[in-house]
Amino acid sequence: MTTSLCCPRCDSTRITTRDYARKTGTVVGATAGAASSAAASLGGAEAGATLGMVAGPVGAIVGGLAGALMGALIGGAAGCAAGSAVGEQIDTFVLDNHECQECGHTFGKRP
Repeated sequence: MTTSLCCPRCDSTRITTRDYARKTGTVVGATAGAASSAAASLGGAEAGATLGMVAGPVGAIVGGLAGALMGALIGGAAGCAAGSAVGEQIDTFVLDNHECQECGHTFGKRP
């Protein structure tokens, strides 16, 4: 059985979600994840430089940069996922996440 969400003020079913906490959590999580992976990036850069030495000094530079970039990307992706999940819970249980397109009323869907 599917229940449609209705506005408590005007009974309209034209409801959208605002998702402010999810959007903010995604940005903050991605930024924090990329920044906190700096130590892992340095390890990745060192490994990349070591493997790149086979191709000479240019290979070491390219390998080091590639290793650092991969570390930052992986950390950013993990932080992004975590921030989004936390933000979604805040949207669901704390904030008035729903907005009526008819009257503009905002409200939360309480369990």
